[in-house]
Amino acid sequence: MTKEKDEDADRDPESKGEIHERWQEKAEISSRYREAERKLPDDPRDDPWAYTGLLSRNPAKNITPPLWEAIKSEAYRVCDFYDELETPEHRLAKALGKVQLRHYYWSEGKNDHLTENLDGEDATRLYLFFDLSALNQSGVARAINDPDIREALDIEDSVSQPTLNRMPGRMDEDTRHYYASETETLVRRMQDTRVEHWFRDPTPDTIVTDGEGFPPVQVIARELRSKTFKYIRLKRDDSTEVTKDAALRVLIAAANGNGFVNDAAKNLKYKPFYDDGDIPTGQNLTYHLRKSSRESVMRMFREANEVLFEIASRHDYFPEEAEVAIDITDWPFYGDADGDGFIRGTKPGRNYSWAWKYITLALVGSDTPLILVVLPVKDKSKTPKYIRRMLRLSRQHVNIGRVYLDAGTEFYNSDTISAITEQGLELVMQGRKSGKTVKHFLNGMARADLRSSYYPYGVGDLDEDSYYAVGLKSDKTVKLRKSEAEEPMDDYTYFYTNLHPEEVPPEELGEAYRRRWGIETDFRVIKEEFLAKSASRDPAIRAFYFNFAAHLFNIWTVANILRAEETGEALSEGKQLTAGELMQAIEDDPHDLRIPTEPPETRQVFGDVLGAGWSTSDAD
Repeated sequence: MTKEKDEDADRDPESKGEIHERWQEKAEISSRYREAERKLPDDPRDDPWAYTGLLSRNPAKNITPPLWEAIKSEAYRVCDFYDELETPEHRLAKALGKVQLRHYYWSEGKNDHLTENLDGEDATRLYLFFDLSALNQSGVARAINDPDIREALDIEDSVSQPTLNRMPGRMDEDTRHYYASETETLVRRMQDTRVEHWFRDPTPDTIVTDGEGFPPVQVIARELRSKTFKYIRLKRDDSTEVTKDAALRVLIAAANGNGFVNDAAKNLKYKPFYDDGDIPTGQNLTYHLRKSSRESVMRMFREANEVLFEIASRHDYFPEEAEVAIDITDWPFYGDADGDGFIRGTKPGRNYSWAWKYITLALVGSDTPLILVVLPVKDKSKTPKYIRRMLRLSRQHVNIGRVYLDAGTEFYNSDTISAITEQGLELVMQGRKSGKTVKHFLNGMARADLRSSYYPYGVGDLDEDSYYAVGLKSDKTVKLRKSEAEEPMDDYTYFYTNLHPEEVPPEELGEAYRRRWGIETDFRVIKEEFLAKSASRDPAIRAFYFNFAAHLFNIWTVANILRAEETGEALSEGKQLTAGELMQAIEDDPHDLRIPTEPPETRQVFGDVLGAGWSTSDAD
């Protein structure tokens, strides 16, 4: 993986408090000068400021700003007069080229030895461009081969990528620390501004003010949030003072406490790093969430999750042929469901018989699954249409070989089964023991005391020569049963598949299907660890909450991937981080991420999520 900045630099960015103190001192000097100007003495020799009447003599005007402020000022000037055809890297090069480095920020001889092609000042400008640009290392090398960018950057020549890679290591420690700290301060201050997209993301903090390191889980979670939360849009304008990170932290705290956002917002005020005005109320958060449609919610989380999928792919997470499980998950609703088409009847549970429903496609057969797609469900009869969309979207990231389904009525029918097998995929699902033919088959197996058997069978109008009913005795069921079975077939599991049992024996099929059962546990984790409580009947708010919970689950998965690589341990030996550790680390993180409030929608439009010809009613 190519480096997007000088990753090994020792950085010491200027803190908000230090910046505020410096600006305050400058303002006080200017204020004293203006006060003295109003009280000019009769004799100039009595003027403590020496010729106060001359504006150019105001000492505050002559204080040299830090390098990052000089670059920021030039960036805004370039932005005000930029050419629409120029790329962000070209505009960044222009801003750096206009900064006067000599005397204040660079002295003769500094960095002269970094490369044979460039003198010290040119090499310094190139380092600043390299460490600030959103381009990766190879992109920077290609950019400076462009004569227009070299001219804008005010450097004489280009350098090769290997030379670019070696340049930071050739700098003396103090010089490298100085420039890296200035660039780090700048990119942090550029967050949430009109020129943010010119710059790389800030480097996650690794050292707190008391000199102790942040817990690894907090560092990893912070880095992942900074990459994905930018795509989560809260429909807020520039007048909003509360940061997006603080707003989303309310939802995270609510999920972590298994509570509502109103209570979570009140409790967050007691964190030592928050003041009352730093976080929104629960009502304020839901007010902004209500502005989004279900369609826009699905789009924004599609974008956010893609970042995690790309990271997982770079770490060789996805298998050559993936196994996925498709499920419809209930989120219980405890209120009056009359007149709300999105709240559907469900299998009665404790104090509820209604639920919001979401269809999901998840990667299984892994020690750390990923939720690849989440769609809200209103009409379960459209399940085949949902499945075709989810498979198409998932195949942008993984090569799917096999699909697992449970025994729900929405799955155990010819239309849903055909939606999978028509794409050339293997199908393994738990069948329903409701048909006379299936009952006869399984009861016959029990009377003959067979451990496994199969026969060609077509559900509905499916071709029986292409599908098989497979019976397998369940030792676990027999062991746990405390009385005689009502029917002999009760001790058998029934699978339905398009795999020929002579090629994949029933025992092997049963073992494979157990990999799907793991996702049931994962959905319990989502509901118990990542999902905040809600009494809202608004479909957009409900969709946001559930998709946000699935996204946090994916952050947890990717955090485990990254942590396992750091420690050199295999994920198969157990998760590195628990869900509770991750959520507590995010809630207690003292660092507020300067995440863009409403970034440009850089990815494909919503039609790509639902597919051509997919209407709003279909999305239901």
